[in-house]
Parts: sequence; C-alpha cells; structure tokens
Amino acid sequence: MSDDRIAVDALRLHNLLFALCRLKNVQIELSDDCLVQVASHYHKDLSKLEYHQGNEISVNKRIAGLAFWVRRLKPIRFAAKVDGVAEICDINEQVSVWLMTDLLLRYADHSNTTAIMKKAKVRPRHIHLRNYLASYWRTYDWFNYTSLIYNLRFRNISSHHMALLLDSITTGFVIKHS
Repeated sequence: MSDDRIAVDALRLHNLLFALCRLKNVQIELSDDCLVQVASHYHKDLSKLEYHQGNEISVNKRIAGLAFWVRRLKPIRFAAKVDGVAEICDINEQVSVWLMTDLLLRYADHSNTTAIMKKAKVRPRHIHLRNYLASYWRTYDWFNYTSLIYNLRFRNISSHHMALLLDSITTGFVIKHS
C-alpha cells in the first residue's frame, strides 16, 4: 500500500471523526500521527483478508476493521461536550460505535452492501436501518449501547467480534423487514 493512499485515508478519517463528533456536539483533539497508524494498520488487515479470503471482503468486515483500529489506537486525545467542561473518557470507544453505525447506514443502499442486506424489502434501506439502530441502541434504557461501550473499553474485543455484531444487527434488520 502506498504512503500516499494511507495519508489520503488518514485525512478522510480525520474529517469523518470530526463530522461524527460535531453531530453529537462533542469537541475533540486528534493525533494526526495516530490517524496515520490507524489507516496503516487498517490497510494491512485488508491486504491480509484479500490474500487469505480470495473473494470479496464483506462490507461489515471492512467497517468493523476500521472501527477496531480507531478503538484500539485511540486517535482522539481529548473530548468534551461543546457546552460542558468534563472530559469524555471513553470517547474512542463511543466514536468507534458511531463510526460503525454511520458507515453501515452509508452502505445500506450501496450496490456493494452485504448480500443479506439486499434481502430487506424496504427502500430506501438506510432510513429504515437508522430507525432500527436507534431502537436497538435505546433498548432497555440504552443497555445495548452502554454494554457495548463498557466491553469495548474493558474487555478484549477484536475486529472479528465487531464484525459479528454488525452481522447480527444486519440480520435482525433483515428479519424485521423481509
């Protein structure tokens, strides 16, 4: 993978993380060096998957891989609510979930989405998926969300675990809408 490609992807990730945090009224400080490391590790993982898998890499694996490296390398050095002063200690874990959610929504109607997602009989899928995800995270007073954030922060969660989570969310959505 060329250094130029990694630099471009690090810049895109920089812009995406700022945009996601802006939507949540969170101000952040990022480490650009760490973003380059995230992009580099992500590309290495994709290269390994392409070599060993041989066929097309699942969208969910791609999304989970990127979110994993954001969580693991923690490129956000400081975060706080725009109207507050308290630091958000688990911001990298939260951003990795926001990133997975955002990218899953972006790919919901894309031609390269997962085969199972294409079985959902609703259009446009991203609108229905957004509603499904909102209710999924809010279940039992945000239990699913807070439990995931806790586990991402204090447990050993791999990109494979994150891909399985996305697969189960996708499957639940398709079952509901098929």
